[in-house]
Amino acid sequence: MSAHAHHDHAAVPESRAARNAYRIAIALNAGFVILEVVVGYLYHSLGLVSDAGHKLIDVFALVLALVGFRLASKENFQRISAGIALFNAAILLVAVGVIIAESIAKFSHPEPVDGSAMSWTAGIGILVSGISAILLMRHRGDINTRAAFLHMATDSLLSLGVVISGIVISRTGADIIDPIISLVIAAVILFNTVRVVVEALRTLLSNNPSSRA
Repeated sequence: MSAHAHHDHAAVPESRAARNAYRIAIALNAGFVILEVVVGYLYHSLGLVSDAGHKLIDVFALVLALVGFRLASKENFQRISAGIALFNAAILLVAVGVIIAESIAKFSHPEPVDGSAMSWTAGIGILVSGISAILLMRHRGDINTRAAFLHMATDSLLSLGVVISGIVISRTGADIIDPIISLVIAAVILFNTVRVVVEALRTLLSNNPSSRA
């Protein structure tokens, strides 16, 4: 009985370090959302403003994960964690849909893009996402934290794509590069999201009493 209780306790990330990691990641990403909106407004870049909306979704996902840690008990943590991971995956799937839709629209109606503003702002985004991912990577003992880590890792890819496209656009004026890279990133996000969904469903099924009957 005591061994079982000890095992359950180890499954719940109750450490102050884990909670602080989430708080720091939330603060960093929320601050970057504000920066990206301001820069997007000043440089008349709808792309940066749209990316800020995507980043805001990640902030909500991190807040939800932190709340999940506080609400989860030792007995039901894995099921709550898997449920939150599925919700985060659903958010990512919606984001992928938006990215694809906007990319297709840009193929039909290309808009002038300020490549330099895109590049240096997205470069800051890589730094923010990278720091957040490193913080979360130290506490990836459950699927919920792995899903939050995935958000940050895919954000780094998205920001890197924006940096590259911004550099190419500023040097060549080829605005078509922007939607092409967006579609590539959407495919990467989709692939990783499917993996999280499979793992979350497997966790829920393994903890379902009827599946063990």
